[in-house]
Amino acid sequence: MTALAGSALFPFTLAAAVMAGLVLVEALSLLLGQSLSGLVDGALGHEAGGGDLTTAADADGAFSPAALMSWINRGRVPFLILLILALAAFALAGFVVQTLAAAIVAPLPAALAVVLAGAATVPALRLSTRTVARLIPRDESYVVSAEDLIGATAEVTLGPLDQGLPGQVRTVDRHGNTHFLRARAAPGAPAMESGARVLIVDRADAVYVAVPAAPDL
Repeated sequence: MTALAGSALFPFTLAAAVMAGLVLVEALSLLLGQSLSGLVDGALGHEAGGGDLTTAADADGAFSPAALMSWINRGRVPFLILLILALAAFALAGFVVQTLAAAIVAPLPAALAVVLAGAATVPALRLSTRTVARLIPRDESYVVSAEDLIGATAEVTLGPLDQGLPGQVRTVDRHGNTHFLRARAAPGAPAMESGARVLIVDRADAVYVAVPAAPDL
């Protein structure tokens, strides 16, 4: 205990103590039916499991704070879990660094050990958060975008489809949901009567573009 409270190890002992406290508080909050990490993410306006920050990172530059947060998977794991993993990685790296240094010569100055442990923490945090992110339940959505329906086959319900006024087709997305879409024939395509099978090949001005579907589609 004396060694853990010594100046060489104190930053890492403190990190480990804070980590243990956060784990205890999170466990107690779960027993009470409300995750503290969920409350923290709600207060910060973030939702875990919603993807990563790649777009923001790309906009701000490869070495920006947003890029770093994206690289360590911020947004894919709750912020409190991210903090716990960071503290754990930092404390462990610090103990390893100082143990090796003491075995070779002598413990390093605390400031130098903190820098080395911090450098080791970032890649370790990326690996650990990536693993944890796979275990976090994600919201499932049955929503599809307008572009997702391009390439789908459909049936003409209001025709004929030609290059004039749009008609209507009925298609089913990958989740089994039915969509009724405004559509017209592609330039050069023949008119398609009601009941015909068509292939949606494009979308322009909120109107889908279709061609006759091959028999094997």
